[in-house]
Amino acid sequence: MKNIAVIGATGSAGKEVVRLALSLNYKVTVVARNPARIQPENNLTIVKGDVMDIESLKDAFTNIDVVISCFGPANGRKSGNIMSVGTSNLVQACEESGVGHFIFMSGILQTDGSELTLLNRFGIRFIRLFYKEVYNDKIIAEATIQTSSLNWIIVRAVGLTKSKPTGKYKAGISIRVSPFNPMSFSDLALCLLDAIENAAWTRKIINAGKT
Repeated sequence: MKNIAVIGATGSAGKEVVRLALSLNYKVTVVARNPARIQPENNLTIVKGDVMDIESLKDAFTNIDVVISCFGPANGRKSGNIMSVGTSNLVQACEESGVGHFIFMSGILQTDGSELTLLNRFGIRFIRLFYKEVYNDKIIAEATIQTSSLNWIIVRAVGLTKSKPTGKYKAGISIRVSPFNPMSFSDLALCLLDAIENAAWTRKIINAGKT
């Protein structure tokens, strides 16, 4: 069973990734700025680390096979450069630490919309006006991942809610999803964990949505 490191484990998606990974008997390392916020559990290692501090990431990624990134800005309207700089640090730390796989949770706002319905395409463009800063910062982040040497997967998820998990999702390369029909954080977590073993998704951008 692979050793997984989760970035952003105190957020809604990251919490679900950790919970589900432990239930599937993965060994999980949580990398958190404030480790005290993480509840200790069996097969869970908690280490202090920050995406803005590359040396802390290198230390955290020792003997890690897969890094799953679920981090994001606290304020989606005022993100600064946390996504671009933080992702660059994650990528470099993975490369230098010998991490085999890097899975990055992104958002459907990053698509050019060509695979969506006309109405959803216009909806995406409108919403981007309110999240322009984080959208532009994620463009840099995704480009950094795509030009890396890692076996990466970028998962662009639709809107997310704390609704009851269904245990199902649809995901694939350039598939049509409904951006404004949200999926649960738990179902996205399942998609992110399934990505570990899905060789067809390696070095691809994946859309993920509700079935």
